[in-house]
Amino acid sequence: MKKNYLNLLCILTLSVLVACGGGGDNDNTTPPEPPVTTTYSGVITENTTWTSDNVYTLDGRVVVPDGVELTIEAGTVIKANAGQESNACAFIVARGGKVFANGTAGQPIIFTSSADEITNDHSSYPGFANLDPSYKGLWGGVIILGNARISADADAVQIEGIPADDTNGLYGGSDDADNSGVFKYVQIRHGGTLLGEGNEINGLTLGGVGTGTEIHHVEVVANVDDGIEFFGGSVNASHLAVHSQGDDAFDIDQSYNGTITNIVGIADSESDHAFEIDGPEGSWDGLFTIDGATMMGYDDETINGEYADFRKEAMGSVSNVLFHNFSCGSDFEIDGGSSTANLTFSGLVFDVSHLPASDASGNTCNLSTEDICDDQTGNNTNFNATLGNSGGADKSQFTGWTAGTY
Repeated sequence: MKKNYLNLLCILTLSVLVACGGGGDNDNTTPPEPPVTTTYSGVITENTTWTSDNVYTLDGRVVVPDGVELTIEAGTVIKANAGQESNACAFIVARGGKVFANGTAGQPIIFTSSADEITNDHSSYPGFANLDPSYKGLWGGVIILGNARISADADAVQIEGIPADDTNGLYGGSDDADNSGVFKYVQIRHGGTLLGEGNEINGLTLGGVGTGTEIHHVEVVANVDDGIEFFGGSVNASHLAVHSQGDDAFDIDQSYNGTITNIVGIADSESDHAFEIDGPEGSWDGLFTIDGATMMGYDDETINGEYADFRKEAMGSVSNVLFHNFSCGSDFEIDGGSSTANLTFSGLVFDVSHLPASDASGNTCNLSTEDICDDQTGNNTNFNATLGNSGGADKSQFTGWTAGTY
């Protein structure tokens, strides 16, 4: 009887263990489902939402056209296939289309290359995974176009980087309050693929974008061409970061007429200017404002990175900018033909404390504001610059959501 009781007890105990998963901690745990990958190509034909539990792949040009809205949830990762020239991958919001890219400080949206292993559950998110800032030109970039005024040879023109026969590349108009949606807490990585000799896509291109559009907390990392370029328009943008661009960090063309506040840039060995500012190309004259910037150069005497180039007839104001870690011969160029009445500077600070009196080749370093300012207008009294290491951007705005460290 006692033996039968013990046998029964053993059977009951085994049954309980089997029913409860054998007593192990994870025996009955279902592994998480990998994110679903959805591929998009061409024109999005209806209002659509991209969710953070999916990974989206861009194959060729993907367009949000007139009358269509695309919502992108916080934490969503969008990856683009490789492609060059007419097959270059790019994300385009055409005139009349709207994107609502609603990233957050804790869950930024990421546009990147298909070669990037980053996901929103990767241990390094939102930082770098397998690709560091040396990887450039792996896809195109992001282009947002609107109906605001531009200064060009027509009211509407074709944006650079998009073939002339694609009408989704037109930008410009007469509505300065035009609304292209929301673009906030977004990273754009490893773009700038080659379209033709000397023609690449910027990290973020804004063409004729109006004040109804909300743009802030955007980072561009490792783009072959410019980091962020404004072609006319009047949109206000803030808390922008550019890291390791191949050309200029921030570029303004065609009488951009908005305000850019609190921006940072970090150059690498391939970078050109921190700022490149062009004048109008048509009859309309807009005035830009840049207020609050910290720009870090690449200190190497063999590298030609410059502080800035304000080209003929550039119009606007620049204030509260700190430049540091630029090289011995870097200069701040104001081209001949610029009107000092329409181009003003205040609170420019240049930190040259790291520079020697001359470089290894015996060239004298630019150690004074007079040497730094290459003013071809013949009137540098409007320069308003000092030496030091204070001021600039509020870099606390670039913690927690960026891939780079600022």
